Amino acid sequence: MKTENKKQNQHYHHGDLKRVLIKTAVELISEQGTGDLSLRKIAQRAGVSHAAPYRHFKDKNAILDAVAKQGFEMMLNQTLEMIARNSGDDLDRFGICGLSYIDFAVRHPAHYRVMFGTREEHSYFAEELKPKSIPVFKLLRDTIKTCQEKSLLKKGNVQEMALAAWSIVHGFAMLRIDHHIPDKKIRETRLNEFKWSVLKTLYQGLRTEDDMTENRSINIKDIK
Repeated sequence: MKTENKKQNQHYHHGDLKRVLIKTAVELISEQGTGDLSLRKIAQRAGVSHAAPYRHFKDKNAILDAVAKQGFEMMLNQTLEMIARNSGDDLDRFGICGLSYIDFAVRHPAHYRVMFGTREEHSYFAEELKPKSIPVFKLLRDTIKTCQEKSLLKKGNVQEMALAAWSIVHGFAMLRIDHHIPDKKIRETRLNEFKWSVLKTLYQGLRTEDDMTENRSINIKDIK
């Protein structure tokens, strides 16, 4: 029996430890933010030795990097799943990118805060997690470019337009998760209307003159 338990413990430490440490880090970030986070606290909460986390992470920044990477993967998968569930055109896909961003922030605020939180002068982010390299940001850029080519959005610098779109949805998302929009006092349907309004305002600012005359709009309320 002792041998069996020893093998199970070894499997936990060497096989599942990294996953458990990341999960535990997210839990602690949800409770207290990143300021006081440490590998020692993560180890204590996870029920492992203080030295155990160093098998996978050299320091606090390394585990924050892992949390951010997991978050970006989750956001991208959520966005692609939403696109797959909806049979809209490229303009609707543009709307889905914004909608998915906001919904992800509300559902996963701990991940989101690490992904887009305040950076020190020397960011702990790996190069693959910088904005220009993030797959979900590339998806937004590519969608804007396609919409431009089809005259669904106005011409202009794609990178700048993507940053503008990102800034708008990011601002709304932060207001939501920081409770500047008092979600407990507002019905969920009203909060959704705020979200639709933000996305429609974004679209109105990027649409072409020809598109305005055709009264084209993102079918945002049809997006599931």
